Amino acid sequence: MQIELRSPLRRFCFAGTCLIVIGLYLPFAGRAYLGARLAAKPDLPNLQKAVRLEPSNAEYRALLGRNLALSGASLDEAISDYRTAVHLNPYAARYWLDLAGAYQVAGRIDEQAQSVEQAVEADPTTPNVAWEAANFFLIQGNLGKALPYSRVVLANDPDAVDFALQLCWRATGDANQMFDLALPRRTDLYLSFLRLLVSKQEVAAAESAWDHLIGLQQTFPPKLAFPYFRLLLAKQEVTAAKTAWQQLAQVDPEIQPYLPSRENLIVNGGFEENLLNGGFDWWYESNQHSALAIDTDQFYGGTRSLSVTFDGRNAPDAGIAQLIPVKPDTDYEFSAESRTQDIDSASGPRFAITDAYTTTTSSYVLTDDLLGTNPWHKQQARFHTGPSTNLLLLKVIRQPAVPLIRGKLWIDDVRLVESAN
Repeated sequence: MQIELRSPLRRFCFAGTCLIVIGLYLPFAGRAYLGARLAAKPDLPNLQKAVRLEPSNAEYRALLGRNLALSGASLDEAISDYRTAVHLNPYAARYWLDLAGAYQVAGRIDEQAQSVEQAVEADPTTPNVAWEAANFFLIQGNLGKALPYSRVVLANDPDAVDFALQLCWRATGDANQMFDLALPRRTDLYLSFLRLLVSKQEVAAAESAWDHLIGLQQTFPPKLAFPYFRLLLAKQEVTAAKTAWQQLAQVDPEIQPYLPSRENLIVNGGFEENLLNGGFDWWYESNQHSALAIDTDQFYGGTRSLSVTFDGRNAPDAGIAQLIPVKPDTDYEFSAESRTQDIDSASGPRFAITDAYTTTTSSYVLTDDLLGTNPWHKQQARFHTGPSTNLLLLKVIRQPAVPLIRGKLWIDDVRLVESAN
């Protein structure tokens, strides 16, 4: 729309109106500008002047309250300014938290709690706000309020997860309470909590955490669960470890090929699957004098075998082993195919099976050592487990382990079955 200003009267009226508007606006703009300049250097005189210039500015009131509180000049005046700030802008969580801090110094705990809750109500999803609320109620011993605020932190701040879990666990010591109130239903957070419990050797709590994790029915990298299996096996919780391995296979179909069967209690005995290095699959460790590799050119059955290359120095063993749950006081049959090429040593590699928990007893199985160059050859043994044996350790060892060794060994079709007799 165009305004016609051709006549002198109209031009005069328009100019007058503009001058009036400018005259009304300039004082407001001037006060705002001067107040901002003063607040930019937030000492007490400047902030008091800024508040007088703009008494409805919540930020200036909050800054003045902070200055008074930190300087110790007047706690009551600081509280009054904070209260004015939250009245002017109740949606700024920082003002409520500052007010809560002033109440804390004044020993007004009930009013502090109300201010903390008002801060979270103003900004319910920001981790820093929830974290301060959680810490306040943890100090008060009010877990019913502290843990739900911790849930906000855990859900929204990845960097704070480990510390928040430790703090909550130290306060509760109750895995079920953690899952009910503090932990969002996410596999990454459940795994972080499980890792914490494993590090603290909390077997019962770790078992509860595992059940909750499996209850999500969501896949996750299996290697993240291996420390849990190590804990169970170290604590001789073999039955719990077996059950957990089966549960993992139900959640993750890729684990199903690693389940033992009646036909073979050895997992991945033909090395057709990738080595997991954990759980009930093969465990391996680096050894600079014996190199492990999957060989797709030489094999007895299937399409792959495991090769071990000895470099001519001292290698006490092949660096590979497997833990096998078994029954006590039961007959078993062991067999394995092996092939050798130019193995030169006074003590060649052997298959050894022992009780995983009673290392002082003699081996259930200790095969002849493998030397020289030989085609695929089956080694077999029968044995009877002891009355308390429920976990076997299968390794490729050298006995004695001291002499130098060079050459190459292939292993395939490793089997263990319960004897029919």
